[in-house]
This record gives sequence, C-alpha cells and structure tokens, in this order.
Amino acid sequence: MKSIITAFFVLFSLIAFSQNENKKPNIIFFLVDDMGWQETSVPFWTEKTELNKRYKTPAMETLAAKGMKFTQAYACPLCSPTRVSLMTGMNAARHAVTNWTLRKNVSPDNMHKILEIPEWNVNGLSPVDRVENTYVAKTLPMYLREAGYKTIHAGKAHWGAQTTPGENPLNLGFDVNIAGHCAGGPGSYWGLKNFSAEWRNGDTIWNVPGLEKYLGKDIYLTEALTIEALAEMEKAVAETKPFYLYMSHYAIHAPWEKDDRFYQKYIDIGLTEFEATYASMIEGMDKSLGDIMAKVKELGIEKTQLSFLCQTMVRHHNARKIILYVVIKSVLTKVEYATR
Repeated sequence: MKSIITAFFVLFSLIAFSQNENKKPNIIFFLVDDMGWQETSVPFWTEKTELNKRYKTPAMETLAAKGMKFTQAYACPLCSPTRVSLMTGMNAARHAVTNWTLRKNVSPDNMHKILEIPEWNVNGLSPVDRVENTYVAKTLPMYLREAGYKTIHAGKAHWGAQTTPGENPLNLGFDVNIAGHCAGGPGSYWGLKNFSAEWRNGDTIWNVPGLEKYLGKDIYLTEALTIEALAEMEKAVAETKPFYLYMSHYAIHAPWEKDDRFYQKYIDIGLTEFEATYASMIEGMDKSLGDIMAKVKELGIEKTQLSFLCQTMVRHHNARKIILYVVIKSVLTKVEYATR
C-alpha cells in the first residue's frame, strides 16, 4: 500500500499548503483498471520489453517524461479492496473489504471443501453505520469538499454493494457522479449496445448508468466518459473552484470489446483478434489521458495541476504478471518540495 500512503500524503500536503482557495491546485487522479505493467509503451523495467513495443501509449510517455515514475508500488489484487483503500488510506487488512463487491450480503467467494472463507465486509464502503458488513469511513473526497474543492467522479466506482449507500459516489463525497455504480465492469463498451449486457443475455446489473445521451450511438465508453469529464472540468474552472477529478476508467476490465478507433492497425501488424482488441482498449484509455492533459493546457491550469496515473493489480485468464504503478506530475515547485 505504499502508493496509497503516498497519494494521501501528497493530497493532504497540497490542501494544508495553501489556505487561499484561489491557490489550491486542481487534482486529477487517473485510475486504470486491470492493466499490466508491460501493457504500455512506457518501460517499467531497465529496458523495453516486447510488450512495451507492442502497445502505443504516447500520452503516458509524455506524462512519465515530465513527471516521476514509480516502479515498485503495489495494490490489492482485486478491484474493490484497492478502491476502498484509495478512498480511506487504509490497507485492506484494516478496512476488511478483501474481495470485489456487487450484491448486498452476497460474497463472490467460492466455497472450498477444506478451507473456511473468512468473514469480510462484503457490502464494501459506507458513509453511515446502519449497513451491516461495511467499513464506515470519512472519505478523501469528503475531506477535499470541506477544503473547498468541487469533487467529480467519472467512470467505475465499485465501492459498495447494490442498494447500499456506498454504491453511489454522491454518498461518498462527490458532487458529481458520471456513470458510477455498484458494478465493477460495464455491460458493454459500445454505445450501439447501450453500454448494456442485455445484447449478450447478461445481467442488467452490469449496465452503465447515467449516459443516456450516448445510448444507441457509435461511441466507445472510454470516449463518452472522457467527454463528460472534460465538460465538468470546464464547469469547475468557470465556477472558479478548485476541482478533484477522480477519472476512473472501466477499461481495460472485461468484457474485452474492440475500440474501432484503434483496432485495425493492430490487426494489420499481425496481432490476433483478442490481442488487437486488448491493445485498442489500452490505446483508447491513453487517448483519454492525452485529452485530459490537453484540456488542462487549454484551460490554463497547468501550474496548479497534480496528476496521478495508476492502475489496479488484477489477474485474468489472458493477463501477465501485474503490478501497480504510479506516475506523478507536478509543475508547482512548492508542491514538489512538500512531497519530498
């Protein structure tokens, strides 16, 4: 949990550093789901690997070149534990959300003929103590909102089980919620499929909420989330409020569905359909990062900008060894000093 401790230290240092609201830095936390340490063109080893050469992530390269790159940082091997830790600053052993959450009081753990599954907070994070099997905490965005920040959530939430307060980011300190709910994966990444699992006979619990304007349209989920996040950035700047944007993409979590903006070029270099699909999802995520960085420049807020780029540590049947990495970019000399 070194990365989580670092994140909270930096964020609270920033808040404490400036008592003048106009000088408070805007904060963007960019979180990528289920991405391996080699699944980028940025090397996190002493030299580029073959996978580094396969993927195209120019925005990540730019961020890494201008910022600080951590090559030894770690997260929990599942979605919800990592996300609750990022909201509370606590290790999963303390908050006891040790697996992924979805339905109230229903654990995804499989029974074992010998081992007994330990009890855990199967309902996730909660802002109130009236829900059983939850960890109750005051969250990072709650603190930031008290400090005068506009708090924006975009993308995957996955903090609390369905029908509990923790499933809704608005209950956890966010002023704005874009498409976040109880599920950890989307029904579909395709607007033409309404971001729904129904077209493949999947459960509607996976359907992405709040993006009605894009339903039936030829748009990829990663792009839709980015468009909405950029609009909220513009609103915050117009309101002259510092903002905290928690940009949490569903990508590259299952279902693995191609992003047509980038898919064909990977087929053309000889990748399999799955490999090209996976690569297109990674590049789509990277384009989002680049779009956000461009918006920061367009809005003239570069000198009050702190960006985190991180990923959860998850395994799936086609994944390689996965770790967490964090890249921090800061162009404020005094903020950089505060984080040393």
